[in-house]
Amino acid sequence: MKHIVAITFLLFTLSTFSQTGLDTEALKLNYTPGELVQIPSTNVFMIAPEHFLISENIPGMIHPGSSTTIQVQEIIGTSYIMIAQAMTPEHFESQNVTLISQEDVKMDNGMNGILYLVEFTVNGYDYERLMLFAGDYNNTIWINANYPKSAKSLLYDIIKESLLTAQYTK
Repeated sequence: MKHIVAITFLLFTLSTFSQTGLDTEALKLNYTPGELVQIPSTNVFMIAPEHFLISENIPGMIHPGSSTTIQVQEIIGTSYIMIAQAMTPEHFESQNVTLISQEDVKMDNGMNGILYLVEFTVNGYDYERLMLFAGDYNNTIWINANYPKSAKSLLYDIIKESLLTAQYTK
């Protein structure tokens, strides 16, 4: 009898604390300049998605629980428009990735850019990469965000929102 009561209590406790659905509203980003963080070794500031950590190994952020990375680079002296002209489906194929889509974007600070979505496979796992090129005629912000394709429904929107907050400061 004691075992039945203990098992019943245990099952009740587990069901009470079991995981519920993800609160996607809590994942929304609100643009507040004071929340911008500088990406180490760059002149780029952006809002980090919740639970992402500044990386000590790459100029960018990581989310260890989902194997997601956001890597930030600067290209000084080159317009993103020039880079975009080289981003053809053939170029992507030569890099062993498949171009899924591309769209012109307006950054939160008014800069223009272009956002590419590509997919690729590593060790049998499917990934997607958001590639953002934005800036002016002289400088480009280049951000790559890699995430498991299986987590797209949870990560795509918040990563895209974060990328669009990036801004270059000198």
